[in-house]
Amino acid sequence: MRRFATIFVLLLSLFIGDACAYATTPAQKRARAKEIQMRKREAAKRKAEKKKAAKAKAAKRKRIKDGKPLLYVYTYNLKTQEPLPAAFVTVQELNARPNRKPKISKASDNKRSRVSKGLQEGQYWASAAKTGFFSSDTVFFRHKKDEDAVQLYLYPETRLTFTVTDSLTERPVVANIIVRNPAGRKIMQTTSDSLHATLAVLLDDRIPFYTIDATAVDYFPFHDTITDPALFTGVRMNPKEIKSFVLHNIYFATGKTHILSSSEPALNDLFRFLSIRPTQRIRIVGHTDNIGSDRSNQVLSEGRCKEVRKAMIERGIRPERIEIEGRGERDPIVPNTSEDNRQMNRRVEIVLI
Repeated sequence: MRRFATIFVLLLSLFIGDACAYATTPAQKRARAKEIQMRKREAAKRKAEKKKAAKAKAAKRKRIKDGKPLLYVYTYNLKTQEPLPAAFVTVQELNARPNRKPKISKASDNKRSRVSKGLQEGQYWASAAKTGFFSSDTVFFRHKKDEDAVQLYLYPETRLTFTVTDSLTERPVVANIIVRNPAGRKIMQTTSDSLHATLAVLLDDRIPFYTIDATAVDYFPFHDTITDPALFTGVRMNPKEIKSFVLHNIYFATGKTHILSSSEPALNDLFRFLSIRPTQRIRIVGHTDNIGSDRSNQVLSEGRCKEVRKAMIERGIRPERIEIEGRGERDPIVPNTSEDNRQMNRRVEIVLI
């Protein structure tokens, strides 16, 4: 008896649920009508896609029957694996006559290039090129009884822009520049301009490192290894005959001796200068402006010289090669009449001894 009661309750609940489904409010009716309309649109869309696919399939069969199957070339960004539109595609028969022009087309916005109808069966070479990417090519066999698709992957180039300057004066230097890959193959050989020191080279960031060499008259040879293009600070040539120079781009905390991290390139330049002159001794001379007392400026200039000396010793320069001298505010190069002038007077000078 209990079993029959349970079944009766279940049937009653189902009946009430169905009744409630049809006893809808106006808002529910509108929602239901909207849902039905959406389903109809989706069904029509699927029908149209199916019809389009059938039409394309029929056209493909006709092309194959007529002996004119299509060849498609798809281009992709190798780094992101995304389709790459507007790449220039070249298809050439491997054993073509020397004067026979290759089939060339430009990939359309739908990321594929319909290269040609009626290519004969045989081996072909396909390549793709696009500005900002390394070109890509492949060899494939063309089947006349079916339509073929070739995929080409282009890797984006890394553009390295750098300057060639005098490490002391920051002026452009005419130098011969050679950039090589790890195998020693030259990927760039040029001469920098004395008016425009900026150069650019295209690198492949899949390659672990590149080497760069520079030579110039009256300058020591420059050599460096580029592992991360973003960290490369440029070619800074060290002159052979000098007596003293100002260490540019060395920055300290205001009123303190602490060297800021933005001074690393300048410290590296000084270290390179001392490394290529293993017997050269120097005196680091510190200067300040006239803000503050004579005593505090004297102590500040000496402390900053000590910090620069410490940075060189930490990099491997022998301590006996470096002397220091604090001059405080005694030797300004311009009057301390403006902030720009005071900034020029706050300097670190390197004297060769």
